[in-house]
Amino acid sequence: MATIISFVSQKGGVGKTTSAVNLATAFAFGGYSVLLLDLDPQGSVRFSMGVKKVVKKGTKDIFLSPEIPLKDLIYQTEQNQLSFIFSNIDTIKIEQQVYQIANDSRFLLRRIQEEGQDFDFIIVDAPASTNSLAINAIYCSDLIIMPLQCESLAIKSLKRFLLSFNELQRAIPEKNLRLAGILLTMYDRNVEVHRRVSQQVYQALSDSVFETIIPRNNAIVEASALGKSVITYKLNSIGATAYIRLMDELVDKFSLR
Repeated sequence: MATIISFVSQKGGVGKTTSAVNLATAFAFGGYSVLLLDLDPQGSVRFSMGVKKVVKKGTKDIFLSPEIPLKDLIYQTEQNQLSFIFSNIDTIKIEQQVYQIANDSRFLLRRIQEEGQDFDFIIVDAPASTNSLAINAIYCSDLIIMPLQCESLAIKSLKRFLLSFNELQRAIPEKNLRLAGILLTMYDRNVEVHRRVSQQVYQALSDSVFETIIPRNNAIVEASALGKSVITYKLNSIGATAYIRLMDELVDKFSLR
């Protein structure tokens, strides 16, 4: 049975999609079979992986065309262990239709349970919101990761997320929602604000924060611009090393082997 890990944040620009892409790639490099599912209407996963052609079948069909098997929506890469379902929610009208179906917070979970278990891991890139798609991502997840940029406004974003997460836990008690951890991203140890924010987060939440910190690293930025993961672009960079370390931390902490 696949372990489903969702990247969720109420704030954009925190490295959510970058982290989803690179964690998925790290698992694939580790020999695991991985499906990366892009639930975000912005469709950033496709661009992050350098796929320029128009995607005809994808996320919208999960919700609007339940007669289409998930396997028919999957985009296969040259790296056999890593597969994708890209977002093709390309108009406001389609987006509204998808949100309407996604008001059933269990819809995505049922789709995955029906026919999405041929993978070791399913990584979900959720929208930067608490809309119905994001709630579907949270509901279907075994583990939830919240990326948090090391900036002053991050603390407010973190508080809002934790309040929303606690509300969801109370609203759906039958689902054991688990926060795998808060992932600090874009960290520069030479910036005082970054050091202060990371210290505050660790002091306040300790065990809920990953030991792994994703650094601010040129290789990560360059890889994204080129449509690659940092792991395939520059394996010996500190950015690639950080995401491989995150994979190892997840596997060890939650006994995912």
